[in-house]
Amino acid sequence: MVLMSCAIDGELTPAEELEFIKHIAECHSCAEEYSEAKKTKMIIQEKIFRVKAPQSLVESILGLQCLSSIH
Repeated sequence: MVLMSCAIDGELTPAEELEFIKHIAECHSCAEEYSEAKKTKMIIQEKIFRVKAPQSLVESILGLQCLSSIH
């Protein structure tokens, strides 16, 4: 399942991708699951609404990160 998730997100190494492609070429259930998961990801990407965080929020978060790295 982890390999499939990485494949959907485009995070496989070339060797892993080759192994994955070979597997789904032979395994109908994995190929179907992969196809459905890719469709789901595409739907989510189409529907997601992105907003730009206000600069003051970004600076506050970055300030907190700096404080936590000091301790």
